[in-house]
Amino acid sequence: LYHFHPNSKTYSVAMFGCNLSCRFCQNYAISQKEFENTAITKHTSAEQVVSEAKRLGCPTVSFTYSEPLVWQDYMIEVAKLAKTEGLGTIMVTNGSFSEEALERLLPLIDAYNIDLKGDEAFYQNMCGGAFEPVLHAIKTITNHSSHIEVTTMVMRQYHDEKMIEYLAEQLSQVGVLVWHLTRYFPRYKENSPETEESYLRKLVQIAKTYEIPYIYPGNSTMDQNTYCPTCQALLLERTWSSAKSRLHAGACPECNSPIYGNW
Repeated sequence: LYHFHPNSKTYSVAMFGCNLSCRFCQNYAISQKEFENTAITKHTSAEQVVSEAKRLGCPTVSFTYSEPLVWQDYMIEVAKLAKTEGLGTIMVTNGSFSEEALERLLPLIDAYNIDLKGDEAFYQNMCGGAFEPVLHAIKTITNHSSHIEVTTMVMRQYHDEKMIEYLAEQLSQVGVLVWHLTRYFPRYKENSPETEESYLRKLVQIAKTYEIPYIYPGNSTMDQNTYCPTCQALLLERTWSSAKSRLHAGACPECNSPIYGNW
């Protein structure tokens, strides 16, 4: 998350499992069923998670790595306790919520990073999932005024200019303001060549022609800084491990435009 408590630590937890079967899964050893018997785990109670987060000075707890939707009972237990102890909550998810899950989780999660992996054909052929439930969840969360950032991993073999234009149009229509386009590296069952930085740069420039003010390249040496969408002033200068902020009370110091995020 680039617009939610930058420069802070978060306490990240996961259980095993996922409800998709992406051929290119980056965390397959803790998400895909054929690896379940080899996973190294330890029992950690909700009380232990919150206590450790506070001891380590983490203002937030993140549910991430695998797919929190398949272990949402545990996530809900931790999130409820975290919020009573004054901690924020973050969910990193593939976004394939049911309506019931959205209803349960919206009051408990402060910030989301949702993967929008591709178009409908991509979901069917590569993920064992569907596009529309993810877009619906993104729209619902955006309308709820929760913090949300969207991530798409770019695979040159599948993500051409037409697909990026389609995804950009869909995201801009539902009001997404932060979109990460990240480089793919071969993992799991997919052996396509890694995405070149030059190709990612090209697609980032296409995405920037749509009404999404904050677009970032990921897994990349390209510019990660945050700029004011109104006057282009540098707002956050990012390195691999930190972000030096020039924001003033959540606004641009040059033109006073409000900047989306929780600062």
